Amino acid sequence: MRYAISLLTIFGFSTAFAELAVEPIPHVLTLPHQYPNTWVYVHDMNFNSLVDGKIVVLDVAAASHNYKGSIGAGQFASFNYSRQREELYVAESFYSRRTRGQVTDVLTIYDRQNLVPVAEIVLPGDQRMKVVTHKHALQLIENERLALVSNFTPASSVTVVDLVARKVLGEIQTPACSLTYPTGKRGFSTLCSNGTLRTYLLKKDGSVESESISDVFIDIDRNPLFAKTAEADGITYFPSYQGQVRPIDFRADAPRLLPVWDLVIPDLKKEQWRPGGWQVIGGVGNKLYVLMHPEGKEGSHKGGGSEVWVFDAEKQQRIQRIPLKSWGFSIEVTDSDPGYLVVTNVDMQTDVYDAASGKYLRRLKVAAEPFVMHAHRG
Repeated sequence: MRYAISLLTIFGFSTAFAELAVEPIPHVLTLPHQYPNTWVYVHDMNFNSLVDGKIVVLDVAAASHNYKGSIGAGQFASFNYSRQREELYVAESFYSRRTRGQVTDVLTIYDRQNLVPVAEIVLPGDQRMKVVTHKHALQLIENERLALVSNFTPASSVTVVDLVARKVLGEIQTPACSLTYPTGKRGFSTLCSNGTLRTYLLKKDGSVESESISDVFIDIDRNPLFAKTAEADGITYFPSYQGQVRPIDFRADAPRLLPVWDLVIPDLKKEQWRPGGWQVIGGVGNKLYVLMHPEGKEGSHKGGGSEVWVFDAEKQQRIQRIPLKSWGFSIEVTDSDPGYLVVTNVDMQTDVYDAASGKYLRRLKVAAEPFVMHAHRG
């Protein structure tokens, strides 16, 4: 009797399954031409398998189906995206024997709608900067015609790539200076180990037209700056290890160093609040968001934070404190309505908050090590 019932049960299930419509294979979806500003590019380093790093396209506003797709970004890749064209850019590396052998560095160009590679520009010299992901390791200038790829061998330099012509234009030596901060129409600045800022203005062919060096403005030994930045109302902000912020105006060909101001009010300085984490700062409109921790000390700048403080950058005043559900490691903020504060926590999960109220909304597990997030801004 049990045997008959089992057969009937199996037969019943089989009949039910047979009535379902057959799903076409392959079933391929495409993304919209214009991404919403609630979408975020999550850079997964994937330290346990560096060849399988990736960029995840994530909708942080959705209650479900947040994961929209991904592209490869292996071997300490760098990422950026275009606002002018439907293109995504990954500076990455490949070994001829997967994890060993000859190294080939490339700048891969992906179609934003289909997430497929449409072009590949080989970068010469096996010298691309292979470091934990950093926004300023791959930057775009001159209305996004030129890409700047940071190199480190350990000599530092920048490879200039024409994204329209799909070719390398040349290499610029940047001795003792690293990373790139777009400057003026066709230039970039780079932070130097002696506490100065070196600026290069380029010709149309990507070669150097002029070069200048600022006065020393960073106290490298006692109060260095994070190389991570955020922009608010056109001004770029560098937080410091000790809890200040240095604004720099890069909009003209000659950068303007603006006065330093404190992130921590006098009443809280005794608690030793400081910025900490990896991507410790985000910005949108006139607001800055800074990941903060108490009891700061030597070395705590890498540890993350328990709160995100929100500042009116123009007034140089804190306007909000957002306690985090879990200790944060990196942050990003969307330019959307409503806005979302996105936090990578120390368990490498993605926490989403309402940026206006600070209310915790949801937790997403979309990557192994989502170290840096890039909010899409169309």
